[in-house]
Amino acid sequence: MTLNPADSRPLYQQLASMLRQQIQSGELAPGDRFPTEGELSDHYGISRNTVRLALDVLRNEGLIVSRRGRGSFVRSEPPMRYYASLTGSRRKRLEADRRRDTFSQQIEAQGKTPRQVSTVEVVPASDEIASHLRLRPGDPVGVRRRVMYADDQPLQLGDSYYPLNIVRDSKIMNPADIVEGTDQVLEDLGHIPTRYEDEITWRMPSADEATKLHLGPATPVGRLLRTSFDQEDRPIEVYQVILPGDRHVLLYEVDAE
Repeated sequence: MTLNPADSRPLYQQLASMLRQQIQSGELAPGDRFPTEGELSDHYGISRNTVRLALDVLRNEGLIVSRRGRGSFVRSEPPMRYYASLTGSRRKRLEADRRRDTFSQQIEAQGKTPRQVSTVEVVPASDEIASHLRLRPGDPVGVRRRVMYADDQPLQLGDSYYPLNIVRDSKIMNPADIVEGTDQVLEDLGHIPTRYEDEITWRMPSADEATKLHLGPATPVGRLLRTSFDQEDRPIEVYQVILPGDRHVLLYEVDAE
C-alpha cells in the first residue's frame, strides 16, 4: 500500500487510515510492537512529523499505546465497558456477594482487579453543584474523591458531592474503602436512591486529570455528571466521573416501554 499524492486527504490521514486497516485486519495483531517513526518514515518516504501526526490519530482512537522507552504497541485489550445504566443499580448491588459496589462488579466481570484510592473533604458548593443539590452557592458539601484502578492502571476519576447534613459522621466522610458502595450507605442513612439524571459531555482534560489518569497528548475525556434523588425526590448526590476516551465504551440499557 502506498500514499496517494492526488488524494484530497492530508498524508498523515492517509497513513493513519492504512495503519488502522492493518490493525483491524489482524496484520498488526494485539500486543505487536508498532513500527517506529523512523521505520515508517523510510518505508513510505515521508517526514517523521507526518508519521507522528498519523500515530497521534491512532493513539487518540485507542488503537495503539505508547510505553516509555519501549515504543508503541497495538492495544492488546479492548476498551473497558462502562455500563452507565447499571452503575448505581440497587438490584445489582443487593444481588452481589457482600453487597459489592457496582464499579467493582463491572471491573471484575471484565477480568480485572478493581481498586480505589479515596480522599474526603468539606468544600463550599460551586454554582453548578449547588444548583444540582438545590443548595445555595458556597453552602458546605461533603466531597469524596476517588482515583479508580483496573489492574493497578488508573481508569477513572470519580468525585461525589453530598449535602453535608446527610453524610456528616458517616462512612462516606471516611477515606477508607466502602465495600458495599456509597449508595448502600445512603440507603442505610434513610435516603434510598430511586432515580438518576445524567449529563454527558466530552472535552479535553485538565492538567490534574491528565496527570492522575496518565493520559497521552490530545486524549479527550468523557464527563458524566449524575444527580441522584431519594424516595422523596430530594437530590442527595452529584457524582462526576471522568472517563478517558481511549479506554472506555459508554453503554446504556434503555427499556423500550
